[in-house]
This record gives sequence, structure tokens and C-alpha cells, in this order.
Amino acid sequence: MQTCMRKLWVLAVGCALVGQASASDEDAASLDRIEVTGSRISYRDLLDTPAIAITKRGDYLSQTFSLINDTRDEAGREQEIYATIGKLLERADKRYTVLYEDTYPVELTRKNHRIELADDGKRPDTSRVMLRVRIDIDAAQADGNRQVESLRAFIRDTPKIGRTEIELAGDTALGMRKPERYRYELIEAIAADAHRVRQSIGEGCAVELGGLNSRIEWERVGSVDLLLYVPYTMEVTGCGKPD
Repeated sequence: MQTCMRKLWVLAVGCALVGQASASDEDAASLDRIEVTGSRISYRDLLDTPAIAITKRGDYLSQTFSLINDTRDEAGREQEIYATIGKLLERADKRYTVLYEDTYPVELTRKNHRIELADDGKRPDTSRVMLRVRIDIDAAQADGNRQVESLRAFIRDTPKIGRTEIELAGDTALGMRKPERYRYELIEAIAADAHRVRQSIGEGCAVELGGLNSRIEWERVGSVDLLLYVPYTMEVTGCGKPD
């Protein structure tokens, strides 16, 4: 039994190391951060996840929104939108981060907030710009729904200059930095489960794990919580045969 368990741990740890080596060859930006927009995982979706997974609180929330202005004069539209962005930045202080996404996200400040505006396309004499506000999740605040609503209220309550309007776009996204930091916690939980399965069904059984070199995957299970898992497989063979 001890020999079998040692083999199982070698398999688990070895596969995990392969996964980390391959990850280092990819664009670091794609590994550093994940974001999930949308509702919580459904029961049917949950059935498609592996038996062993862990739930972790995300690191931040972000909300996309648009500023729209239909002042007739183009210079007036620009002035009023930029003044509204200025009010947003004043209220943000150091708690909120205001981002403008062009080819990559740019953090806005009072020095660079006069960003390029777009024509509405559907309405004449109308300009718009899409922005995003991000805030780190407060670990001391147990009510995740309240944190989501607080972020959305912060955007909605920003003073709107002139004919500027604010439109929230979609659901609040939940983000996590460096999700791969939980890989070994997952591997240990999977290996412990495999050991318990073998003990439960018989000494003569062999348990083989596959897919442990896969990247961590995730589902949103709450307003600020993510379910993390590796899409592994478990095969039990040799039951009833002597070791």
C-alpha cells in the first residue's frame, strides 16, 4: 500500500511540474490574471466539474461603463466628458482604479484623462467613451453582494457634467491574480482523495490519475468567490487482484 501511495504522489507532483514548465513558455500576461463576467455557476455546470475543487475569494471586482454626451458642439461634448472623468478620478482617490482600454488597459490620472472619444454611430452629435473601474475586494467585508453594489453605486453616483450620461455595461466582473498559486493545494487535495478512494474500495485496486498537467480552470460560484479546479481524470483498475 505504501509503495502504491508513493507512486501516486510521484505521478501527481511530476504532472504538476510539467504543467508549470509549459506555462512559463506562454505570454505572462495571460497567466497573471483571470476575470469572470456573468452569473454564478449553475447546478448543471457544476456537474461537469471534477469531484475535487477548491473555492477561493477573488482579488478584485471591475465594472465596465460608458460616458455618453449629446451636446451639439463637439468641443463642448469633449469638455463635459473630460470634466466628468475628472470628477470620477477625484472620488476614486487611491481606493478605485479607473482604466481606459485601448490596445491594453491604461490607468487614468488627471495628467492623461483627455483620452480619445468615439462617435456614437447611431445618434448624430453624440460622443462616447468606454471605461472600467476596478477595486480590490475587502477581505474584512463578508457580504460580497454589498461590495458589488458599492462599486456600481460609486460609478452611478459620479457627478455628471453638462449632458453627460453614465451607462453601466453588463455584470460586474470578478478577477483573480496569479490563480496558478493554488496549483499545489489542488494537487494535494486530489492525491489525498485518490488515496482515500483506494482505501475505500480495496487493497488490490490501483488508482491512476490523468490530466494533472492541465492549467487551472475556474467558475464563478458567488459574487466574490471562484471555484478552482484541474480537469483531471481518475481510473481505478486491478480490484480483486493480489498486490
